[in-house]
Amino acid sequence: MAQYTITAFENDGTIVLNETLEATDDHEAKEKGLLRLREANHEGKGARIVRHGQMIYFERCKLPGKLKGTAS
Repeated sequence: MAQYTITAFENDGTIVLNETLEATDDHEAKEKGLLRLREANHEGKGARIVRHGQMIYFERCKLPGKLKGTAS
């Protein structure tokens, strides 16, 4: 079993979930991580799952509208 870290964050970067989980492989870790996000009502927020610094899953924040200062 390997140890993974799941982190969820708000649009402003505030961390709302930071937990570890164990899984036999990356696929199982992703399934467990997504389930944990649903249980904690953090679906649709920015999130990542990592193992020893390697990104297994990444979901960027859902920003409403366009960002200020970006090209159109």
